[in-house]
Amino acid sequence: MDLIELTALIADLRSEGNDFAEVEVKQASGGFPSSLAPTLSAFANTPGGGIAIFGLDESDSFGAVGVYDVVACKSALASLSRNGLEPPINPQTWDYVVEGQAVVVAKIDEMSGSMKPCRVRSTGKAYLRSYDGDYELSQLEEQAFIANRDTPRFDQAMVDGATSAELDEDLVATYVDSCRANSAALARMSDAEILFRTDVVSGPDRSPTLAGLLSLGVYPQQFFPNLVIQASVAPGPGDPKGTRVVDAKRFDGPIPLMLDQALRWVQRNTRTRVRFGRDGHGRDEPEYPMEAVRELLSNALVHRDLGPYALGEAITLRIENTQLILSNPGGLWGLSVGRLGQTGVTSSRNGYLVRICQNVRLGRDQRVVEALASGIPTVLRSLREAGMVSPRFHDQGVRFTVRVPNHALLSSADLEWLSEVNPRAPLSDIQRHALVAMRHGLRWTNKTLREAFSMDSLEARNTLGGLVDAGVAEAIGERGGRVYRLAHGLENRWPAQVQQRLPLESVTSAPSSSRHAQEEEPPSNKPVVSRRKGARRANADEIRGLLASGPVSAPRIREMTGLSERQVHYALALLKEEGDVILVGGRGDRHSMWQLAAPADNSTDPNPEA
Repeated sequence: MDLIELTALIADLRSEGNDFAEVEVKQASGGFPSSLAPTLSAFANTPGGGIAIFGLDESDSFGAVGVYDVVACKSALASLSRNGLEPPINPQTWDYVVEGQAVVVAKIDEMSGSMKPCRVRSTGKAYLRSYDGDYELSQLEEQAFIANRDTPRFDQAMVDGATSAELDEDLVATYVDSCRANSAALARMSDAEILFRTDVVSGPDRSPTLAGLLSLGVYPQQFFPNLVIQASVAPGPGDPKGTRVVDAKRFDGPIPLMLDQALRWVQRNTRTRVRFGRDGHGRDEPEYPMEAVRELLSNALVHRDLGPYALGEAITLRIENTQLILSNPGGLWGLSVGRLGQTGVTSSRNGYLVRICQNVRLGRDQRVVEALASGIPTVLRSLREAGMVSPRFHDQGVRFTVRVPNHALLSSADLEWLSEVNPRAPLSDIQRHALVAMRHGLRWTNKTLREAFSMDSLEARNTLGGLVDAGVAEAIGERGGRVYRLAHGLENRWPAQVQQRLPLESVTSAPSSSRHAQEEEPPSNKPVVSRRKGARRANADEIRGLLASGPVSAPRIREMTGLSERQVHYALALLKEEGDVILVGGRGDRHSMWQLAAPADNSTDPNPEA
């Protein structure tokens, strides 16, 4: 982490008024904090890890108060990390001067799954991170971490009390036919041999395995009552006061039947809208592409945790006014959220169940699982073709959740307006929708964007900063009060048809990472990098002209030019590299001033008040 990133993160903390799930702030002005061990344990156990900042006072709007001693603080952190946790961790540390005070930053990486959970040695307790707090792992959650140290094989276990009579004859018939059609080796075998060789049944008595029962059983819930999908619809404005859920359903039976039931339920409880394409023609489209919903449901069913500690938990499916939320027990296995959707990247928690489901069909419908590594790419493609942003994936280690927005069906007027906007760089889908909201009068803060699109602070900052850098938005305010609005001049580029103000409720969760975000074509044939360099050059020239009148602080430069913090940083870095400017004072000191390397006589004595 560099100083620019830290400064932006502190600004976000001040805007939020609280810690984030991935950030913990400790005052540490009077000594090393005694309550840090659970936080270190939680970060080490939580996917993605986290950041600890020492030297800010949360009770005083995260003002910089400084650490008691930089060297001693780093030493105490290293000692606690090595001797206070089991297994030990090795955080990266930096120290910077922020507003004249020394601040220490530590990055704690997620621990390898083969070593989790990380415990506080003095108490033996392990923790996970939730919002801005650390919560102790339950006994079942600890068992999940321990079980995941090795490749899970729970789906291969035989089911006590179950016999081959528990298998559905029709499902078995289509299954063995599919196996023969897809494998020359299996094509030579009898039905019974295929079931045995593919782990549908096992043991001398040929009893069903858990994978075989879930995929081909008559009624698996006879043995595992909670291996179901619990679905509900959030109450709407027209529902009676006090209504908690609408159309609550419990889908049971074998996996192909649960999948079919849940998909039909989603279709019944979502709307069909008219979506206008760039050609101006309206088309009836579902609120959520059913292809994407089907793949997400399939993934939840075949990748849920089947360990004995998780058999009491159901998959949950909920439709809210602005999003669809699907959650299953068990986090990702063998890969991270950042790698989801990459071509050829796959990892199966339940390898036997997935292999069986590739040949399971309900009637003549498509397979439960089409092919390994194709599910998430299909989801991303389907949503992109529908003009929607990618889903938001959240892995908490013991549970995996995906949120899909329904706000992305833009009107023809909005699409026409977007085509007239000429950004300096391509915009992602999430930026396009945020920009349309600005067009209708909405002003964003880091906090409201995170709440609307269910992203973390860094993603929100990059999304809004990218809009500013593209010249289509502008930032107003400092220190916790920064607001982003439509750039001056764009408000006049409205099509003749004026739309109603877009309500905040229509902008909801699930941003995409830049890896999966759909981008517009660049506004010219010049490479994007060349255009960015051109913009940086223009900003640098503007700042050089400003400094000709005397030294100016970076915040004052932003105020006078209207440029973003990032734009000013890049422009100053370019001028410094060329030897045109120098910094008088220390980095991170708000009184530091930038001046030309060969200043005029009246600028040799920087004025901190300029």
